[in-house]
Amino acid sequence: MINFYAKVLKKSILFKSLSEDDIINLIKNLNYTIYDKCKNCLKCKSCVIALEGEPCNSLAIVLSGRVEIQKHYSNGKVVSLSTLYPGNAFGEAILFSKEHNYPSTVVAYKNTEIIYFSKEDVLLMCSLNQTILRNFMEVLSSKILMLNKKVTILSLENLRQKICFFIMEEYEKQDSLKLSLNMSKKILSEHLGVQRPSLSRELINMKNEGIINFDRKSIEILNLEEIKYILGI
Repeated sequence: MINFYAKVLKKSILFKSLSEDDIINLIKNLNYTIYDKCKNCLKCKSCVIALEGEPCNSLAIVLSGRVEIQKHYSNGKVVSLSTLYPGNAFGEAILFSKEHNYPSTVVAYKNTEIIYFSKEDVLLMCSLNQTILRNFMEVLSSKILMLNKKVTILSLENLRQKICFFIMEEYEKQDSLKLSLNMSKKILSEHLGVQRPSLSRELINMKNEGIINFDRKSIEILNLEEIKYILGI
């Protein structure tokens, strides 16, 4: 199994530039743990693996499946802060903080497997390998940028602006007017912090106005200048 772990970990920013053999030699003597409760679960589609406020004592990397970082509100509203796939990490931004409690709820979906490295193991890897140390700093920087983008989305005045912000981000990443969606409308609505019916209505309004076209798997930009105007750029 360690060969499979190394193959997936090579996709992670933390182990970037290391060969699979390097990763195997680095982790084979560590006391890592594996979460695979959801790997063959037939009873439910998802399960909570960490509640907001619980202590975070490990850096976790997704090996298979999908994990969501969610904010749960007392009125029942759930906002998806981020979606993690194989190679993506969580817990790294709070592992070494004074108050190392999860600020959000972590949910694993069916067929998910996760590897956990303790704080001591992370420190050991960073001390043994300068590449790991440099990569760990990159992971933290990327996390800060992601959280800043999330704050920007939540601070926008209306739903149309939030949709346009998301579209512009994907346009810059994909460098295409036809954007592939790697998430469902439900996950997108949680990402934007809005209700799914409201998102669907606004997408239809923007389609009727000739700003975009869309289907289940893509959004096509028809009027880029109007999207920029809506965002004030």
